[in-house]
Amino acid sequence: MLCDECNQNDAIYSVSVLMGDEVVTRHLCPSCMSKMNQNISASNIRGLLSSILTAITGSEAKAGKEAPKGPDPVCPTCHTAFSQVTASGHLGCPACYEAFRDQLQPMLLQIHGRVQHAGRRPLCTEDAQRLRKRQEELTRRLEQAIGMEDYETAAALRDRIRSLRAEEVDG
Repeated sequence: MLCDECNQNDAIYSVSVLMGDEVVTRHLCPSCMSKMNQNISASNIRGLLSSILTAITGSEAKAGKEAPKGPDPVCPTCHTAFSQVTASGHLGCPACYEAFRDQLQPMLLQIHGRVQHAGRRPLCTEDAQRLRKRQEELTRRLEQAIGMEDYETAAALRDRIRSLRAEEVDG
């Protein structure tokens, strides 16, 4: 059996990855297994993502889930082809998210369990950054006041933090 990664050498290792409810098994040669281990030990996210994308797209093609073969989609902004994205593990530009939306959504769903970002939003303005820094300072002072059992000061700090959070939501 040939290696699923390079399709050149004999595969002697099997690596199973659980994606959702499905277990995908990849067969690797010693060289590709060594590269995977190096990516893991070096925390090379790009290399690992490339392997995961290859596993997902390869498993879909084997299961007959892949759309009929047609031209390789290309991002109109940076001219990156979708095949380059699956090979490298990274997108060419922010417009690629929209250009490859249909191909990326099933992958994101399998990898992350959702397709919508659920993390913190960036602090894009200086006012937002100052507000966040002020909240952090007040929170630190609140913890000190509680530690010193100065509950009146703690209550006042708590109220100021609440008003800053309300300002952040309104602003």
